[in-house]
Amino acid sequence: MDEPVFHGEKPLRELIAIASRTHLAELHYRKGVTSVSARARIVEPYNLTQGKQDAMVRCYQRQPKEGWRFFMIHKLDRVADTGEAFEPRARITLPTAHVTTTAEPESGWTPGLKGYRNLVSDAMADGVVTAQELRQIEQYKREHNITRDQLRFVHASVFHRCLGAVLDDGIVDDEERRQIRFLNKVLSKLGWSVAD
Repeated sequence: MDEPVFHGEKPLRELIAIASRTHLAELHYRKGVTSVSARARIVEPYNLTQGKQDAMVRCYQRQPKEGWRFFMIHKLDRVADTGEAFEPRARITLPTAHVTTTAEPESGWTPGLKGYRNLVSDAMADGVVTAQELRQIEQYKREHNITRDQLRFVHASVFHRCLGAVLDDGIVDDEERRQIRFLNKVLSKLGWSVAD
């Protein structure tokens, strides 16, 4: 099996250095499957999560909208140090190279399912899923003949990955509870969530 292409190596190294200084980072992140423009976000960098198919960094986003977020490393165009220090709200493990593993079964991950997973994760990354994003996801499901069983497999994987990061610091605060409710609501709207 070919090794996955890792496009975000340089931004990740920069983000690790920024986290070691406990500084806010400015991420330029590409959202969506076909988007070529990157949105700037101000974040507190915390943890790296690695699955078999992708790597993500968990951050607390300060701008444009506050809340815990996952950012896929390969979608980071660039990272900059704002020079502003922050008081950590959770343990920072990014500079230690400690990786939370959320390994997913290799069998079953077709290119169509990987694309669907990435599309769903990207749509939720900013805490708001627009009607246009929902239409794009529904169209993708139709074009790639995503079955109900495959949909449940992908949604359970997305939920598992996000829940693992929430549990990583040993507490579930009100913001994280809100994130779990948001995740369930979106996944249910897309056809299935663990609460269904």
